[in-house]
Amino acid sequence: MKRNFELIRKLLLDFEGEEVDLSPFTEQQILYHKALLIEFGLAEGPKPHYSSREYSEIPDKVTIRKLTWEGHDFLNAIRDEGRWQKVKEWIKEAGKILTLETLKEAISTLFS
Repeated sequence: MKRNFELIRKLLLDFEGEEVDLSPFTEQQILYHKALLIEFGLAEGPKPHYSSREYSEIPDKVTIRKLTWEGHDFLNAIRDEGRWQKVKEWIKEAGKILTLETLKEAISTLFS
């Protein structure tokens, strides 16, 4: 499944209690991206549960207990829609591939 950083941002906002529209995303996309939040170190929780019946990159269950310090810092840097758009524009103009590391680089370059 392809990573979607719009969904990552929305999940972080949602976890902090902000109202976000997750309806464009499937339950499988949401579960997958919640697992990525844990894998990226932006959130803490038990290891995602995968069905033992078949191989799938989509977990059956993901529980996020809390955001990490890095997760809060990352979200604070992109919480504002204007800043989020600037980050995406910087990555596009720089000809970079959208990854967590390029997002961090853009945030550091633009807002530090």
